[in-house]
Amino acid sequence: MVFCMPLFDLINRVKNLGYLILLLACGCHYVKDYSPLPASDENQSSLLADTILIGNAPLNCRLSVENFYATRNYSLFWSDGVRLAPAADSLLIVLRQVGRFGLIPSDYHLDEIQMLLADSISADRYSRLDLLLTDGFLALHSHIRDGRLYPETLLPRDLSATADEMAIASLQRIPDLSIIRELQSLEPKAAQYHLLKEALRSFTLLGEEDSIQHEQAEKIALNLERWRWQKQWPDRYVFVNIPAFVLRVFEKDSLWLKTRVIVGKRETPTPVLESVIRSFVIYPYWHVPRSIATKEILPSLKGNASYLRKNNFDVLNMGGTVVDPDTIQWTLYSPEQFPFILRQREGSENSMGIIKFNFANNYNVYLHDTNSKALFKRIERDLSHGCVRVDGAVSFAHYLVREDEIYVSPEDLDQYLSLQQRLKIDLRKPILLKLEYFTAEVENGATLFYGDIYKKDSMMMQSLYNRKMIAVTSGL
Repeated sequence: MVFCMPLFDLINRVKNLGYLILLLACGCHYVKDYSPLPASDENQSSLLADTILIGNAPLNCRLSVENFYATRNYSLFWSDGVRLAPAADSLLIVLRQVGRFGLIPSDYHLDEIQMLLADSISADRYSRLDLLLTDGFLALHSHIRDGRLYPETLLPRDLSATADEMAIASLQRIPDLSIIRELQSLEPKAAQYHLLKEALRSFTLLGEEDSIQHEQAEKIALNLERWRWQKQWPDRYVFVNIPAFVLRVFEKDSLWLKTRVIVGKRETPTPVLESVIRSFVIYPYWHVPRSIATKEILPSLKGNASYLRKNNFDVLNMGGTVVDPDTIQWTLYSPEQFPFILRQREGSENSMGIIKFNFANNYNVYLHDTNSKALFKRIERDLSHGCVRVDGAVSFAHYLVREDEIYVSPEDLDQYLSLQQRLKIDLRKPILLKLEYFTAEVENGATLFYGDIYKKDSMMMQSLYNRKMIAVTSGL
């Protein structure tokens, strides 16, 4: 294997002139009977992990590895060429146990590292071992901190193109830091992450003999990955877990409200997003999305002109002016040529119910009440066009104004609701809204599993393991 040590280093450090001539005659190649010099301050840099080795190694974090060794004049880091440093032993212990983080040992070269440790013949094994340990640490640092996949595409992160300065800085502090404590400090602070991580241990042990338990352990690991995508959450927020069909309101780690929701069908999924609820409207209009107006309502209008009147709809032109529907020949229009806006008037029969919660987003979705209360009795509630229908909408509205003595108090809200008139209510204390997708969570000590309604688990399994997710038993 090409060694490519700079010539001046060879001249300065190789004491045996005959050996130097042999090296030059061999074109700077190792010879099999070469034994590394004992490590010391004088000869440490003669043990190099050179650029050719870096180029040939199967590295995840190539640029970070190159930058790290360049600052060390390509000298070994985890050994002296004869024995491993204590920090390497510590890292090996961690790599053998990365399954506890819901990670995959093979992502960090564990198999090849262990083969190299057992190989006492290969002349360059310490150089290759050094590279793999360094790359393993850097990749593990990144994965625990940010996750293995891009949350938007569910494809593996590319760690090779940029230098990870944070991970490199941690590596440079070894052996002054505890590797396991450093990695643990990168984990999410969310209580749910640590509950799932603890649950993973028992499911992994059970999964050694039980295929269902094994699949459930993998599902927990996928949800640990999702928690790594999360940034720090505030003390007060609204959290909709889409596969669980549940909305929860938290304040200072206390659960203030839990209620059932209806979410989007697989064809019209509810998006994962983060926004802020700043207002809500009681007895709102429903401005029908164009796709629903043209694909679902227009065919009904062509066969039954009284449909609009029976369902309390207004027809507006593109300028927002109300148009008499009796003057329109609906059979002349198609989904591609439909110059109208349909608006359902306020009332208990409105599809949005009596309350709509407003938050900025690019998907034209809302949280809102519904006039189809019976649907909340279903277990699987992926039924909407993408909006989130809230069972306890009135209770949620009461929570949002519970400390408001300036704009609208809970008592004022009740009076407005009794009047049954449309009114927008601004919140004195806006609240963070998170629409998220977690297919496993721990509640009251029990690990619950939910259906993969949008097949995101399957896509993640394909990216991480190159295979599909097998459906596991629901915890509901």
